[in-house]
Amino acid sequence: MNPAPTGSPATGNKNSPSPATVWGAQLGGTVAIAAAVYLFFGNGSPVIVGLDPEWKRYALYGFLAASVPALWYLRSFKRVLDQDIAAARARDGQPEPQVRRELMRRLSLGGALCELPMALGVLYLLAGGEVRGFVTAACLSVVLRLSYRPFTR
Repeated sequence: MNPAPTGSPATGNKNSPSPATVWGAQLGGTVAIAAAVYLFFGNGSPVIVGLDPEWKRYALYGFLAASVPALWYLRSFKRVLDQDIAAARARDGQPEPQVRRELMRRLSLGGALCELPMALGVLYLLAGGEVRGFVTAACLSVVLRLSYRPFTR
């Protein structure tokens, strides 16, 4: 039989990435996905056919509406970010493991919400929309992602 693991379960993993590293990887992933979609589908013919062309006029409203969940969730992310910064200052630069874990969870969920405008932009592009509409949605996703930076300066 193996002995019980030693150490406190609240002890954080020494090799876990910092929130800034995770955020940077997420930001790079968003840009890479946008570039790949642009290169593969930017000049192609519509994949989704048979839609009324009148719907394209409302695409910008859809992109803005898709950004609302990420903006709404940003409030709770910033609250946990402030708690993490305060806990790290109180512990001489060492993060509180439970607060850090919650911060990483919220960073992941907030990052997924940031992708919603670009996902709608992909659908717009596949349905025969203009490339500039997709680029607008991708830029909106990047701007939302920049709002989730896990540092204050």
